[in-house]
Formats: sequence, C-alpha cells, structure tokens
Amino acid sequence: MACLSLSSSARAPALTLVAFALLVGGCTSDRGRFPSLAKRPAERAFGTAQPVNVPVVPDATAPLPPSADVAARITALREQARSAHRTFESRQPIAARAAGAARGAAVGGEAWSVAQVALARLDSARSQGMVPMADLDRMLIVAEQAAAVEPNDDLIVIRAAQEEVSGLIADEDRTIANLRGQIAG
Repeated sequence: MACLSLSSSARAPALTLVAFALLVGGCTSDRGRFPSLAKRPAERAFGTAQPVNVPVVPDATAPLPPSADVAARITALREQARSAHRTFESRQPIAARAAGAARGAAVGGEAWSVAQVALARLDSARSQGMVPMADLDRMLIVAEQAAAVEPNDDLIVIRAAQEEVSGLIADEDRTIANLRGQIAG
C-alpha cells in the first residue's frame, strides 16, 4: 500500500531498488543445486580417443574411370572444345565488322545494338567451350588428389588437355574484350 501512495517521481527509484533486489537474490550461494562442470573421473579414464587421419576427398567428385576411359573422355572433351572454338572463329569476323561499325556510335543506336548481338553470339560460342573446360577441371582435381597418394599417369594427359582448352578460352576472352573495347571507345 505504501507504494501506491508514492508519487510518480518517487516510484522510479523504488522500482529500481526492487529490480536490484531480485537480481541480487538470484546470485545465491546455494551452488549445490547445480551440477559441476568439472571433469569427472570417468571422463578422465575413458576420454583417450585420438583423431583418425582420413584422406580428404570432395564428396562432389566421382572417382576417375580406368585409364582407357580417361583417354576416351579427354579426346571427346577436346573435340567438343575445338568444335566450340571453330564456331567462335566463324562468328568472329561478323562481330569484328559490327564492332567496327559501332565504334563511336550512340549507346542504344542501331549499330551499337547490332554489335551487342554479334558479341552475344561470340559469348554463346565461348560458353559452349566452357562445358568441356569444367569437366577437365574436375578431372584434373581428382587426378591431382590421386597423384598425391600414389603416381597417377592420367594426370599428365588430363593436365595437357586442360591447358589446351584453357588456352582456347583465354584467346576467346581476349578477342571479346578487344571487341568490347572498340565499341566502348
């Protein structure tokens, strides 16, 4: 009842005092009600497990097929990349003419739009070459992991194919960047 007769300015300190009392009351010295977090004797006796060394192999990578299959797969991937590169090269002259015509043209104008479509067709051909590149990258990673454990003859063949296809893609990237530079400049 005494609290009800306090003014609003006196209530704030009284409520603060009650909250403080409740908070301090929660910090009792009766610690016997809660279990200790210290190590128990049984944990000391049986807690002797040692970590196991397991080779790390990504879950997403499938094991490589036998060498004969690897050679056939690499041949197919190289041909797929070369075919995409031939498509790229067949579209390159058209894109070069369109980029030359669009040099200095207004953005959104007819010449600029034609050049953008021609560059998109080059990008599409480049993308077709990226599919075998991704497969070769995956095969290279798996072969490198296998070579870390024991010699792997497939690694040399896979690396050579990956470098060849990577070179084709890099040439295409330079060509596209050069043509885009002509349009922007």
